[in-house]
Amino acid sequence: MKIQKNMTSTNTRITALADIIQKARIVLSSENEHLNLRPEETRKIILICLMFFRVKSNIFTCESVSLKNVLTALNIDGINIFDLNINDNFQTAELLGALNELSHINRYPDWPNLMNYALEALEYDVEAYFKVKVSRGTRNSNSRKKESGIYYTPLDVVDFIISRCIDLVLPFVDKPCILDCSCGSGVFLLQGLHYLESKQNPEHNLDVSICTLERCIWGVDISQAAVDCCKAVFMQYYLEHYEDATARLDEIWSIIDKSIFVGDATHLQEILDKNQIMPSHFDCIVGNPPYVTKGRESNLFIPFVDNMTAYSSERSCSALILPLSICYSQGGEFVRIRNKIQSDGTTWTFMNYDRSPDSLFGDQVKTRNTILFRRNTESSIDIFTTNLQRWTSANRTRLFTDYTLCNISGMSISKYVPKISSTIEKTVYERINSGSSNLYALFERSDSDYYLIINGTAYNWLCAYDHIPPSTDENGRPYMSSTTRIYHLPDKESRDFCVAMISNRIAYWFWSVIGDGFHFNSSFLVDFKVGKDTFTESQYSELCRLGRKYSEQIKQHPMVSHNAEKKIVNYSHWEAMNTVRRIEKIIIDSLNISDDFASHIDEWYFNQVHCNRDNEKR
Repeated sequence: MKIQKNMTSTNTRITALADIIQKARIVLSSENEHLNLRPEETRKIILICLMFFRVKSNIFTCESVSLKNVLTALNIDGINIFDLNINDNFQTAELLGALNELSHINRYPDWPNLMNYALEALEYDVEAYFKVKVSRGTRNSNSRKKESGIYYTPLDVVDFIISRCIDLVLPFVDKPCILDCSCGSGVFLLQGLHYLESKQNPEHNLDVSICTLERCIWGVDISQAAVDCCKAVFMQYYLEHYEDATARLDEIWSIIDKSIFVGDATHLQEILDKNQIMPSHFDCIVGNPPYVTKGRESNLFIPFVDNMTAYSSERSCSALILPLSICYSQGGEFVRIRNKIQSDGTTWTFMNYDRSPDSLFGDQVKTRNTILFRRNTESSIDIFTTNLQRWTSANRTRLFTDYTLCNISGMSISKYVPKISSTIEKTVYERINSGSSNLYALFERSDSDYYLIINGTAYNWLCAYDHIPPSTDENGRPYMSSTTRIYHLPDKESRDFCVAMISNRIAYWFWSVIGDGFHFNSSFLVDFKVGKDTFTESQYSELCRLGRKYSEQIKQHPMVSHNAEKKIVNYSHWEAMNTVRRIEKIIIDSLNISDDFASHIDEWYFNQVHCNRDNEKR
């Protein structure tokens, strides 16, 4: 399966295919008004049409094609496919117009690889679907999608998860059981079957394939539409890849129909109790569960992580793609699941991905993510993590080959899973984390004449100022963002010290290690345990002086941007970089860190900001 190189253009083509599918439903309904087809019936008939189109696309020259003609041509007229309960009247449904509309998918040569994603459109009734405005080439910015937390996973992410999990399991299990608890249109499961076939069925034997399907593939989704699409995807796979499959479609359908269920996987045991043919444990639990916030304490994806621990077999390797919040949220359920991972007695790996410049799901779905692996072995009990990885479309192909894991076994992950990638980073994180003072202790609890301004968001720098930048609103009046924070200090020295402590790359690095890579939270000022008591009197005085110097330098280099008629003023820190490095040298000395960290932070920061674009200045 090909790796996506440009997620944005790929998502645009998926939307175009989805539009064709929905237009085919409109044509189907209009040509069969006398049948009063319900939305779920048009969805199922279109799925059958797609199966027919993929293998019989050369016979559209007929003046009429009925549902009975299609079922007979596919050799499934004796199968109660999708529980349609097709009666004699229903079989007369005219499909030629819908098939001709579907033929427009030939405009997109890669449609067979994208159709599984385009089927997402069938989650929506036609009227609701076309009410969603197209933004940046897609219709995926809609309230229902956000409320359900469903984001369909790019092929390169699926490839990485499936290949890694199966490769680690196959030495111990000949026919691994693969479960996707939020299977959607079956992207993970189909790739699981495809990957097993490439390993175990090079002769392309249908009997071997059917055996693999029956023993290895299991799917659950709360949506009936998703389950129907998933089943159709597997039927299409056999029709397209095995010439002799047509004669055995009743057998293939029977297996598929028994292996993919409608159910709420947050209560997986209830599904297993109702479906006795399902295994009690699985060798690979994979997928992309829904992301839905449940207050401040939890998220809908957390029970899916619980499933990894409760239903994985003894030699399993499982993986889910999750929001990055699994690493840092302080909600009660997040803390509970991290503590559970810590005490699980297996090997866990957190692979962490930023949302900028590019996102795992493409520009249309800007999320920060963690791919969480759980591997159950006889001997290894470890926890690994990566740094917060950034990339561009030009180097996306290296995301799953060019990464470094850091072993953080023995470190508590109850509060945070640190996003680090080397021993030296681990040492610095532990030194900072074990400090006895912080910046928050310096703040006054009431107003004072000395205040510190910190932007509420950060891109490539933590912006701390000794004054309010002269931004203006659309009327030319002074303006400050609602997310900007003001802190009061007892004296000028304390304020200048705080400017120095926040406006350096070590602070920015630590912020990215414990946070979400975008928002600045007051908790950072508590967790960054490098305070006044960390330094000698002479070091403290020098840091105060450097903080003042930094403030003076950046004021000479304002950066003005315009947003909704507002004039937003920030400052360039590049011209003050020599001052920043002197601040960092004092911090490194005071923490008794190797001087190597100075060059490390140089390299880390360059890669963080420029994503290895070597033509940029350091």
